[in-house]
Amino acid sequence: MSLSGYLIPQPDEHRTQMPGYQPLDSGLPLDLPFQHQPQECPGPDLLNLVPYTPEIPGVPLGLEYLTQINQIQLRQKFYSPQNINQYEIQNNMGQRIYSAKEHKEFCGALYCVKIVDNMEREVIQLLETYKCFSSQREVEVQSPPGRIIGYITYAWQAFVTSLSILDAFKEPVLMVVGPGFQTNLFGDVSFEIKTKDKSQTVGKITKDNELFLVQIPWDLDVQMKVVLMGASLFLDHLVDMRRRQVLVEINP
Repeated sequence: MSLSGYLIPQPDEHRTQMPGYQPLDSGLPLDLPFQHQPQECPGPDLLNLVPYTPEIPGVPLGLEYLTQINQIQLRQKFYSPQNINQYEIQNNMGQRIYSAKEHKEFCGALYCVKIVDNMEREVIQLLETYKCFSSQREVEVQSPPGRIIGYITYAWQAFVTSLSILDAFKEPVLMVVGPGFQTNLFGDVSFEIKTKDKSQTVGKITKDNELFLVQIPWDLDVQMKVVLMGASLFLDHLVDMRRRQVLVEINP
């Protein structure tokens, strides 16, 4: 059963038709070889960085490499007592694509992550600001910073985790669905990336210790790849917050 293509609107560009992609086989193991990863350039690579990718018309600066891959690794690099997390965002060969860091002091935001590429250019920002009288959390995904390309929304539920992946016009595109934080908080866990009606599974987000593996359709619109990447970072933030609450309750 093939999945119909999505319209991924841009805030200031013409609407374009996104290529269709096939739903993910639920039995597909994550350790299968991926055929759509760019090959490593010859020669020494002391820093283990991804190869340089030239600019692509219509693709925001710094997102070019993501057009070529269907798996992303988020590896926690640093953790501090101030609850500031840092990550390396890698391809499936462990080569660094981006570095991400939480910022607690940014304009009083509830959640802020700045993501830079290997040229130290800030290319992506995740930003959640306080909203009065709302039980739903909403994270803006910006690329470049200041230009919204999508949203992540989350409403707390006890036994299921459900994140909505929205485009720049807040139209639903995908869902991320998994167990609630009440049921599996300290172990490994897997979330499914589904179509907006939850009828088909098209990807996975798997937490293995301190590593998130994000498996996505390789021909998904690059801006939605970024939003899913942001959703994975936000999931880690939510899990971390809940863990701290539980530890405080156990050891008041």
